[in-house]
Amino acid sequence: MRDTLQPILDLLDDGLRLYRREFPRMALIAALGAVPAIIFVFLALRRPDLIGSPQGILLFYGAIFLALPLGLYLTGALSRATAASLDGRPVLVRDALAIGPLRLLGMGCYGGVFLVVVNMAISMISVFCFCPLYIVIGAAGVGMSSAFRGGGAAGAAMAGLLIAMMAVAVVLLYGLSLVLSGATYGSLLFSLQPFVQGGLRMGEALRRSIDITFYRFGANLLAYLCASLIFGTLALSATLAIGVLVPLPLLFLIGSESPLAQGLSAAALLAGLTLTIPPLPIWMAMLYRRRMAERDGADLAERIAAFAGSDSFGYAE
Repeated sequence: MRDTLQPILDLLDDGLRLYRREFPRMALIAALGAVPAIIFVFLALRRPDLIGSPQGILLFYGAIFLALPLGLYLTGALSRATAASLDGRPVLVRDALAIGPLRLLGMGCYGGVFLVVVNMAISMISVFCFCPLYIVIGAAGVGMSSAFRGGGAAGAAMAGLLIAMMAVAVVLLYGLSLVLSGATYGSLLFSLQPFVQGGLRMGEALRRSIDITFYRFGANLLAYLCASLIFGTLALSATLAIGVLVPLPLLFLIGSESPLAQGLSAAALLAGLTLTIPPLPIWMAMLYRRRMAERDGADLAERIAAFAGSDSFGYAE
């Protein structure tokens, strides 16, 4: 387990270092996705009458409909920027965004089908694993608290302790379900790497995506879970720090009912969420490069060449 987990942790560290090194360009690409959300919030603040109106509802569902292709486009651009940085080339926003509409359409169709299949699998896991655990924990908590309720102060303290333990178990299970949900998006980004890295045709990219998705599936699944856990922690902490603490003094000065304060709070929340988006596609792009090197034997060829050129065989360097 340690031999499998340590390379994943090293990959996550390398991804964060790459994000820190290329932060301005990566953040700029991710910020492009926040533009429609900023426009929507601005319209909602300027035109409160749109909320609940047919135009507002149409605008809301239109934004949701466009969220998937826009998200795939920007995460694909972040993956292309990651590939350029790994190759030692300068990260150019124009080159990263150069994804053709037909390729984007193919990515959207494949990504939609992939999400449906994976979400069905996650739903089955939730129904057959998590739901019975919730029922068992709830029933055990009620039964134990009832058993200790008539035992005076000691019984009441024991019942309270058991209820607290059950509550912690429920929170942990809920957190695990959130990690699994985040892992689905990590697996989606990993499966889309053949479409955005390299110049493969759509059919070749589709075959490679299916092939590389099931190559070392267990290690990939562990990488998805670790990346989802760290990504969720980063997103929560950054969103709370930037979206809540930064506009807090302004809310005290001009009041929480002010449209300016509400707009700045929404902008701060979007900024905090935007800054945490790039690590996940960066990790998946790096994981794809590593799996392709393992599958094609590139890393093995490098090790053989380095070993053959060492002094142990007496070959000249």
